[in-house]
Amino acid sequence: MINLKTIIAATGTHLPERRIENSFFLSRTFLNPDGSAMEKSPEDTIAKLEQITGIKERRYIPETGDSVPLMRTACENALESWGQDKNLIDGIIVAHNAGNMLEGRQGFHTVPNMAALLKNSLGIENYDCFAYDILFGCPGWVQGVIQAHHSIQMGDAKNVLVVGVEVASRLVDPYDLDSMILADGCGVAIISTDEVENQGGIISYATYSHAHDDVKAIYLDKSYNKEWSDPTLFKMNGKDVYKYATTWVPKVIKKALDKAGLTAGDVDMFLFHQANGKMLHAFAHNLAQMYGIEGLSLDGKIPVTIDFTGNTSVATIPTMLDLILKGKLNGYHIKPGMKVVFASVGAGMHCNALVYQF
Repeated sequence: MINLKTIIAATGTHLPERRIENSFFLSRTFLNPDGSAMEKSPEDTIAKLEQITGIKERRYIPETGDSVPLMRTACENALESWGQDKNLIDGIIVAHNAGNMLEGRQGFHTVPNMAALLKNSLGIENYDCFAYDILFGCPGWVQGVIQAHHSIQMGDAKNVLVVGVEVASRLVDPYDLDSMILADGCGVAIISTDEVENQGGIISYATYSHAHDDVKAIYLDKSYNKEWSDPTLFKMNGKDVYKYATTWVPKVIKKALDKAGLTAGDVDMFLFHQANGKMLHAFAHNLAQMYGIEGLSLDGKIPVTIDFTGNTSVATIPTMLDLILKGKLNGYHIKPGMKVVFASVGAGMHCNALVYQF
């Protein structure tokens, strides 16, 4: 039987060439929220954070320019892999956290929206091609794929460019230890319709938005240095984020798998949001416990990129997917027929999961 399916037709990514190793932060003076200096030395602080997160380096865009070149390069990479006319793209969805990051410390713009800027930069002339943004925290790209799926299944589009872009280097407080975690990057997928004779494509998905007390877990605020006037810098209550993520990401994955009639044991690979290495282990452990599958092993099923990319937020999963599909990630490979779960969590708090068969 031939069914209309929503598939990942092509992927692309761009990680900036500027590598920032942990030693870059040795000259920093890290402060507590009250503005007092942290007791530990920068060396000890950095070593501890690397132990917890697994981050050894991250990428930043150049000091000059804005977010658009990062998006454009990643999309051009995907379009080249796709090999079709860019004007066949009839939808653009860009997931991000704060709009177009301007040069230096000049702030960020949300007007015009990022998808419009991208469409203009790529020179896509098809005015039937919608172009809108998603503000959904780190799970934004996965939610964008879900939205693209809706558009395709309703007949509103055939090929949707879904972009996850992060330029956190211009949103971090240099006096906050968490400034070491975030990084820049962009990942892209072209989501298309196809008539296939198997069960490939998007199988199921689930999304949770709590927005209770956890709404304050990730936010924008002033620097820990009281002399700085910038009021919109990244802030995070790490313990609250960790508790929410490790509790609810396994639950949203189970909901998506239940809808598909699958269990964790049926999944060949999990592409988790890369917040820190400790959290990845907790996801796996809690998911196994939830299914009560004694001896369930997820070894070799959870790729890790955070060690060399840092936390690229909304760009994490599409970047990781592209690296795997192009054979550039530590021997991980996706073969036809494999079932993969994409799962993310972030500011809101929101989390989501999508089950896909290649």
